[in-house]
Amino acid sequence: MRWTPFIAAAFAAASLAVAPHAVAADRYYYLGYGVIQVIDGATDTIVADIPVKGATREADLSADRRFLYVASNRHLVHKIDLAQNRLVSTADVKSDGWDRLMFGFALAPDGRTAYGAFMSRRAENGEVVIGKPVVAQFDLDTGRIVRSLEVPWGVAHLVRANDGRTIYAFGQDLYTIDTTGPELRIAATQPILDKGMNMLPFWDYSFDNGGVASMNYYTATAMGVMLVDQKTGAIEDIVLSGEPAMAYSVVLTPDRRRAWAVMDDLVEIDLAKKTYLRSVPIAEGTCYGVNISSDGRKVYVAGGGSTLTVYDAKSLKPLKVLQMASDGMDLRRVSN
Repeated sequence: MRWTPFIAAAFAAASLAVAPHAVAADRYYYLGYGVIQVIDGATDTIVADIPVKGATREADLSADRRFLYVASNRHLVHKIDLAQNRLVSTADVKSDGWDRLMFGFALAPDGRTAYGAFMSRRAENGEVVIGKPVVAQFDLDTGRIVRSLEVPWGVAHLVRANDGRTIYAFGQDLYTIDTTGPELRIAATQPILDKGMNMLPFWDYSFDNGGVASMNYYTATAMGVMLVDQKTGAIEDIVLSGEPAMAYSVVLTPDRRRAWAVMDDLVEIDLAKKTYLRSVPIAEGTCYGVNISSDGRKVYVAGGGSTLTVYDAKSLKPLKVLQMASDGMDLRRVSN
């Protein structure tokens, strides 16, 4: 049959009308030592190397999803342009004479400042002066401290909630910090260690999970998963039944009914039934970071060593092993 231009155009329009929605484009950011490597989720290949200074650690995503901010060496914050795959700028929180170590990092909603939990010291008349531990807001361009709040020792991680009106500071206790007034203030304190909860909340995957921070912890008898809804500030505590799986971090599936956990094994968790489903040992060894494709079909494990392994989420068989440029600490996903 010979098609006229009109019939061909009509057929094309009808085909578009019934075509499935495009799958989100996934990019993974391997946080290594001196470099951030970008992996294309469609081909699972390394497409860019972004040189940075130091050992990378925490990361947060700008509200417009254009920039990834990555903290390194416990005092530097790198701004990464995601469209260009390049370093835009670096702020140093040690710029005013204090030797600061930052534990925990979260962007403020204004896009110009961020929060960090700091331990600090400096030399004064030949003597070492130890500063009080603080959670502080600082300028992302200059690293200058804008305001700060003294907190007890032990703050290791920060999570932004309620559109930035609240910062949760995780340590031996969980501090709810109100950011809305002229000064930061502790609005509530909840015990963590005194409740028998052992938590190392260095990985939370909040922007990867669509605005829900996920952190695992341990009691004497069980593993639990704590979820923080960044939009509402609600905290959900899920205690899992069965022999505890050992894990550094957990990431949620797109429907948030399940999770994947990682350490020496890759473990699938049923959050609705509060139990474990499957487990497979990681041939490449201990990993810190775990992530998942936006369609839930592939699971990525990395960090600890210098490899990144891609698993089929249905069969739990490895699909690919990438050799990275360095050891790493985490793997973050940005989907568009």
